[in-house]
Amino acid sequence: MEEIHIERSIKDKFTKEVFLEAAGRFGINFADTIELDGFQNFVFLGKRNSIEVILRIAHSSHRSKDLTLAEIEFISYLADSGMTVSKALLSNQGEYVEVIEQAENSFVVTAFEFAPGRRAEICVESDIFYERIGRFTGKMHKLSKQFSPIQKRYDWNDNAALTKFQNYVPNELLQKKLELLISQIQSLSRDRDSFGLIHGDISPGNYLNHEDHPSIIDFDQCEYSWFASEIATSIFHETPIPFIIPDENTRKAVAKRFFSNFYQGYSKENTLSHSSLEAIPLFINLRQAIVIGLKYRSLDMGNFDNWNDFSKAALTFNINNLINDIPYIDLDFTSL
Repeated sequence: MEEIHIERSIKDKFTKEVFLEAAGRFGINFADTIELDGFQNFVFLGKRNSIEVILRIAHSSHRSKDLTLAEIEFISYLADSGMTVSKALLSNQGEYVEVIEQAENSFVVTAFEFAPGRRAEICVESDIFYERIGRFTGKMHKLSKQFSPIQKRYDWNDNAALTKFQNYVPNELLQKKLELLISQIQSLSRDRDSFGLIHGDISPGNYLNHEDHPSIIDFDQCEYSWFASEIATSIFHETPIPFIIPDENTRKAVAKRFFSNFYQGYSKENTLSHSSLEAIPLFINLRQAIVIGLKYRSLDMGNFDNWNDFSKAALTFNINNLINDIPYIDLDFTSL
């Protein structure tokens, strides 16, 4: 999966002083920390009392304290319901969320239990591993139906990647395609069995493989959306672009294997209507639009010719699909 990193303007605001203060507030030995890949946040692996933990630092323009508390509330609810998730840890002051104020910037800091396992590889993990990811997702969606939080997360269409799309992407045709896509999604039926709080980014970057047992990490993108959109996100990220697998039949076989095993596990915990499964291609298109927007946000578009071949092919492929109404992967997910 292609990496999309934190936008450059936020990187410039993150200082060593912020990092040291954040680590200190959670009792983490800064000398032992290792910086990990961060999509929207600065993420570090460190040790607290000789135990490995994850330290996450977000700029306040990305996440507020209240939104982060809402994320932690959902994680705690899932943990209390018997799900294996990485729980949030208290700071030295007994807080789940610490806010560091510095000049004109503020940073929201949290720490989480460390989850064992290696980062999963796209489309090559075992059938049972994919089935277990599906079962985790199905159980999470089933529990989401009963969840009555104190703190509220945002709805899908309040995702910054969508609300700021026009700021990021100057292409008017792409802007119009996204407007149409959002209109189509808003017309979908929305009830307790189809819509609720979801993880928001169940993809290889956010699940680890420990002896074919998945650990789903990083709920930073959790939002209220259709359960089908969660499945669409997983399919999108587990189906390589033609640059990696040029043969379309092979791409379809890869997507079929992932989805059939994933949904077999999912169905053991939760069920979706036929109409929900029909909407999966719509949500795959939404994910393409989100990825396009984030690339425009984070990467140097003026230097496109010097990007690596994969990055250029991926962006060109996603844009061409949306502009010309070409399916990302042409499958009927109601019949697999």
